[in-house]
Amino acid sequence: MGKNKSIGKRISISEHQDSTTVVIESTITKIQQISLEMWLGGWTGLGCLLGYGAITFSGDERLVYLGSLIFWTFFWIRISKVVAWRRIGKEVIVIKRTSAMIKNAFGKKGRERFFEISKMSPVIFQENDSASFLQELDKSYWILGGDTLHFTYEGKTHVFGKQLDNKDSIQLANVVNKSLKKFVLFIA
Repeated sequence: MGKNKSIGKRISISEHQDSTTVVIESTITKIQQISLEMWLGGWTGLGCLLGYGAITFSGDERLVYLGSLIFWTFFWIRISKVVAWRRIGKEVIVIKRTSAMIKNAFGKKGRERFFEISKMSPVIFQENDSASFLQELDKSYWILGGDTLHFTYEGKTHVFGKQLDNKDSIQLANVVNKSLKKFVLFIA
């Protein structure tokens, strides 16, 4: 039987003899969720008006509406993805004897990325510069990003830990590094 513990309100950890599983929930407050869904609703309404204009008008006006619809579609997909992430999204990290798996899961679906743990660097927390506008924007609840932890694997940097506060990020990095060490020592 494994040990279960948590870090903060969003991170749960299950440690077993042959694996460690970390789940990072993507929850936000109810009022933030409502504001995101209202934003999606308003954006959808705007798209309906643009679609109506593209059908109704002809010539150059139609081209303007069609061009606007292309722009609108790009952002509608981005907004929809954030709303879905905040409703059912979570990050799942599973560390086993020989490999680690990281998955951004929408419910049960999502792309799993596998890493051979003997080739992974330690997980590092890098504090964001609070004076940087873009880094502060990346922490916003309406953005799907703000990864706080990273490691290198075969020369590439991989990130996880979306929008965690500094204290939780540091604790999670320690837990993941401890699990990686445990299994690297087990292999050797």
